[in-house]
Amino acid sequence: MKYTKQVLKNGLTIIQVPSTDAESVVVDFFIKTGSRSETEKENGISHFLEHFLFKGTKKYPTALAISTLVDSIGGEMNANTGKEHTQFYIKAASQHLPLIFEVLTDMIQQPLLDAVELEKEKGVIVEEINMYKDAPMYEIDNILESAMWPQDPLGRDIAGTKEIVTKFTPEMFKDYMNRHYQTTNMILGISGKYDQKKLNSLIAKHWLKYPKAKAGGWQKVKDGQNASRLNLQFKETEQAHLAFGFKGLPYSDKRLAVQSVLSAVLSGGMSGRLFMEVREKRGLAYYVRASGGAYQDAGNFSVNAGVRVEKIEEAIQTILQVLEFAAKTKVGKEELNKAKEYIKGKTALALEDNQVRLDWFLERQAFYPKVLTPKEALKKIDAVTADDIQKLAKELFNKKKMTLAIIGPYKDEKVFKSLLKI
Repeated sequence: MKYTKQVLKNGLTIIQVPSTDAESVVVDFFIKTGSRSETEKENGISHFLEHFLFKGTKKYPTALAISTLVDSIGGEMNANTGKEHTQFYIKAASQHLPLIFEVLTDMIQQPLLDAVELEKEKGVIVEEINMYKDAPMYEIDNILESAMWPQDPLGRDIAGTKEIVTKFTPEMFKDYMNRHYQTTNMILGISGKYDQKKLNSLIAKHWLKYPKAKAGGWQKVKDGQNASRLNLQFKETEQAHLAFGFKGLPYSDKRLAVQSVLSAVLSGGMSGRLFMEVREKRGLAYYVRASGGAYQDAGNFSVNAGVRVEKIEEAIQTILQVLEFAAKTKVGKEELNKAKEYIKGKTALALEDNQVRLDWFLERQAFYPKVLTPKEALKKIDAVTADDIQKLAKELFNKKKMTLAIIGPYKDEKVFKSLLKI
């Protein structure tokens, strides 16, 4: 898989991932700012802006004008926000490249940020926050990270709180965009089938003369955890949700491939160790999974499960035993090979999508020390050894660096603290 990288004089990075087997094109603006770049009073503004930019621009003054235009060509548009990024994209048939390029560009360069639309959208955002608060399966990650990084922006909820987002003003959005939505902090991505001359013309017309400005930064993690933590939230539920969190690896760590294989050993489909021990053998949970997530200066290796309310203690003990076994015992040759092939197979299937292909390079360009192609990255997966996995498991699954978050019908912390030996 080939890609090209170009950096304009104003600092805008452009990533192209052409595909000869596609009939569609994706245009994507990836901004290297998210919830951890916000002040306390701005918490949730990155996510709110993800909504707000679709509400009108100078050329397309209403949300209806934008959505009607994209619908009229059968296109798909969306956006997403994380702790360290915000992303906007439109996908359409290849001949519509000029149209979707100009719509997205106008959203970034000339948003209206209308006060009336802002007030209406506040209600939408509040309902989105309510929706996730009512869904413990998703909310569990928020309360986990709030306990893992209690004093750091990294621990804040990406969506913010109802109390904060309802106080946002157009001036706050303008100030935030002036600090972070600058060419030096953005990547323009194009993937799929497109005419190179048309693309070059569009870039020249809209971005070559766009001014360069310094972008704002983000606050590094200061948390120095040296004891297990528990965050218990009472909620009358039919299923309890829990999440273990361990301080993981940042993007710069060379052992990310090892962490990926470890994750696959523990949670690689329906034959992973956690699934077999927690669900198949004991019937304690419907879902159980492990995953590693990286940030620029930190990481989070987590294990999530939705378990039977009356069996949560057994579920916690079983998960801890599985993690302890990984730290004490080397992975066998057959299981190691299965985990590697699982990663390679899932990667191959995902990369059939042009958007996923583009995301691969956007994330690596934004945060990794070096941009690796999928082929190069999978070579690192193949190089992982059983010794590598056991060594990393010993380091990661350190009880002094462990946090447990629980949402369920429990009020007494003593039982859970005894399990963690807090």
